[in-house]
Amino acid sequence: MFGDTRRAAVFIDKGGTGKTTSAAHLGAGLNELGHDVLLVDLAGKQGDLADALGVYEDIQEDIANEDDFPNIATTMGNRWSDVAEMVGAEEAVERLVYETSSGIDLIPAHPDLDGLDADLGNIDDVEDRYNRLRLFLDDYVEPLERWDVILLDMPGLSNNITYNGLWAAQNVVSPVSMGSFELKQARSLEDDLQTIRSSYGQDVQLRMIIPNLYDRRTNLHSDILARFDEEFATLMAPEYIVDSQQIRTVTEDGQTLFDVPDDELLSTGKDARDAFSTNAEELHNRLQPDTQ
Repeated sequence: MFGDTRRAAVFIDKGGTGKTTSAAHLGAGLNELGHDVLLVDLAGKQGDLADALGVYEDIQEDIANEDDFPNIATTMGNRWSDVAEMVGAEEAVERLVYETSSGIDLIPAHPDLDGLDADLGNIDDVEDRYNRLRLFLDDYVEPLERWDVILLDMPGLSNNITYNGLWAAQNVVSPVSMGSFELKQARSLEDDLQTIRSSYGQDVQLRMIIPNLYDRRTNLHSDILARFDEEFATLMAPEYIVDSQQIRTVTEDGQTLFDVPDDELLSTGKDARDAFSTNAEELHNRLQPDTQ
């Protein structure tokens, strides 16, 4: 099992729930609390997390200039050990990492992730197929003792890359919007994680459900939140994330709410930022090594 670095995968098997925004803001919240954070984007070639953190253009320029090797897909491919041996383990990891103005480090998504999923599917040995990202983090990232927390932004569907992320993190954070369908999705996630534990012997646990895009003006969201609280009890985050246009605005500008001065925050923006901060602190507590 991995060492002192706390890891979590931001995941639910559904798109549009705010996984990438949550990953960026939880990372920024943890950074504000004094933790060194690494975000890893497994969510596909579109690079939404890089866009949200203001480094998308830099990454696209590197790809255009063919200065994009190694990348996140390389870490789960057959060539990673050769790369690490050739340039040195620490240098190999450094080549993957982009610094952001939010104070968070990022290993971004890459177009090679699309082909990687098919390549992983051709590996017959299940342990080999799903354990590659964990071995990369265990053997190459953890020894650097550089990051306190690693958050994985996951695909919105279950595939071979998803399972690599779940194996590597062992802990799951699920942003959910307020609807009956999302309540069913959360139940399905619990069932899926139970199957992983029983079928594969991987102790992957749901650590936090974050109510997201919460509209305080409607009784429907209040009623759904009450159902989530009743059914999932201690798994719920301490604060819901209010639906705020300012989140979308700052994300489009390549920032998080933590980058915005207090006097420029709208009331909903401040409420959302404070909620992310509270949830980040609680997540850090729930990822204590003795819970893993």
